[in-house]
Amino acid sequence: MQHAAVTALPTHTESIPAARVLDALALCVLAVTAVIALATFRDYGLGWDDYTHSQYGALLIDLYKSGFTDQRALSFVNLYMYGGGFDMIATLAAKVLPFGLFETRRLVGAMIGLIGLFVTWRLGRRLGGPFAGLIALVLIATCPLYYGHMFINAKDGPFAAVMAIALLGLVRAFEEYPKPTPATLALCGVGFGLSIGARVLGGFAVMEALLPLPFIIAVRARASAWKPALAECGTFLVPFIPTAVFAYLLMGLVWPWSVVSPLNPFRAVEYFSTVFEKPWRELFAGQLIPVDEMPRSYVPTLFAVQVPELMLLLGLCGLAGVLFFIVRSADNSSAGVGRRAAFLSVALAATLPILIAVMTRPVVYNGIRHIVFVLPPFAVLAGLAATWIWQRLQAYSRTAVITGCLALLAGLVSPVVDMVRCILTNTPTTTTWPAAYRARAKTSCSITGACRSNRRRKS
Repeated sequence: MQHAAVTALPTHTESIPAARVLDALALCVLAVTAVIALATFRDYGLGWDDYTHSQYGALLIDLYKSGFTDQRALSFVNLYMYGGGFDMIATLAAKVLPFGLFETRRLVGAMIGLIGLFVTWRLGRRLGGPFAGLIALVLIATCPLYYGHMFINAKDGPFAAVMAIALLGLVRAFEEYPKPTPATLALCGVGFGLSIGARVLGGFAVMEALLPLPFIIAVRARASAWKPALAECGTFLVPFIPTAVFAYLLMGLVWPWSVVSPLNPFRAVEYFSTVFEKPWRELFAGQLIPVDEMPRSYVPTLFAVQVPELMLLLGLCGLAGVLFFIVRSADNSSAGVGRRAAFLSVALAATLPILIAVMTRPVVYNGIRHIVFVLPPFAVLAGLAATWIWQRLQAYSRTAVITGCLALLAGLVSPVVDMVRCILTNTPTTTTWPAAYRARAKTSCSITGACRSNRRRKS
């Protein structure tokens, strides 16, 4: 049984030269993506609320410049219930860069999206080795849903990146259980502070941190006793007290309204839990449905539609493998249970928001842009599954390895071709649901607004 548990997930079996090659390939992927982003960021049109968000960023800068006497940002439309970190960075960058305001916002969004790609690579590499990190990076870089949003979406694109940072810090903390290092604590503070400071949905990061704790305590108590298990968990949690203070201060920096009153973050949760605008109708499954009456199938259906087939299949396999490892592993030591908790936090990050959306039926619209932040952990799960499959293919024959490589290449090329076609043909922005499930990348491009501006078309 122990052997089955140990081999349920990929291990770091790459030699040092092979690991260096894989890491070099990952850096090449990041570089190529950065070059493409720099070459195309001025070709995107305006996003929803783009102008309003730029105003919010300017008002936040005025708030700090005036020594907190100009408080218009604390009551501006309903954006004061969102963090304004991205909007402030874009406003400041527009003052020094030789581009227009909205072109600068596209560029800043792309750079933050690239940070999300880098963190996804490091997260996959940490959990499954260099090959898992590389596959996770390639999958999310070629996912139209993530790539389009990192340019055009001032809320959900940056939020996905900072949630990935929080998850990386959390994984590191669990792997170092019960004594996280100062660097890990600092990373957690940055990730959690920026996540909650971006959107109240950053509370999911807190849930991903808290839910594995009862599992850790139960496993450790079974290995020893309840008292030492609880004491060990206390040793783990105490250093997070100053980390939480740091995260709170960082949250207040990017979301000033949240610290005006200690209850303001909870007021934001209450506000966004209700229909705060007059409900409108959107097309889903051939019917116009009010956004507050979308069926439970809305989020999982669109997730299956918009995520590329290869990433979807590998991600689901990775999820199954992770759950198998968590349940069947016989390593109940502090390090062993910490590693299992790290995998559990990634599984929660990839699935919990979708499960809660299915159970609670919140107001959803514009596709599934609100849960773009599940894509980095889902890509990591896919990378783990790909590594496990790769190791099994190597045990068979060279033909099996070649076949696997061709299948991987075909799965990666398909969404890239569709994205390029979408951009080159100037697909108009739309939120209509496609008649066929197969139109995945095209739908993702259109919903995220990943289309070229008509102003740059040559006659």
